[in-house]
Amino acid sequence: MKLLGELEQRIMDIIWSHDNALKPAQVLDELDCGLAYTTIMTVMKRLVEKDVLKRYKCGNYYCYTAKKSKEDLAEKSLPFLFQDIVSSYGELAIAQFVDTLRNSPKDIELLKEYVEKSNK
Repeated sequence: MKLLGELEQRIMDIIWSHDNALKPAQVLDELDCGLAYTTIMTVMKRLVEKDVLKRYKCGNYYCYTAKKSKEDLAEKSLPFLFQDIVSSYGELAIAQFVDTLRNSPKDIELLKEYVEKSNK
């Protein structure tokens, strides 16, 4: 599964932050990025096609809600992302990943636990 693009991710973050359905105009207002309304509508339609958003009629317009939680989407997408990165960049990718954890002893410990579990 392909990960979300930057704008798709920003839109989904807005959707996930609300308990209620949103119209594209509401998403556009929260984005506050100068994009056209039609651009937001198109991206949201593509997110429906990717099975990430649900779209339904609300009177004269469409409303959107998340079809998948952020966690569900990550669980489905991240294995492919990591596999692609490691197969493309090998040791460099692993070293960079560990280096990004350098300032987080908690994350380093968590990584050690996962490595130990995978070796059993």
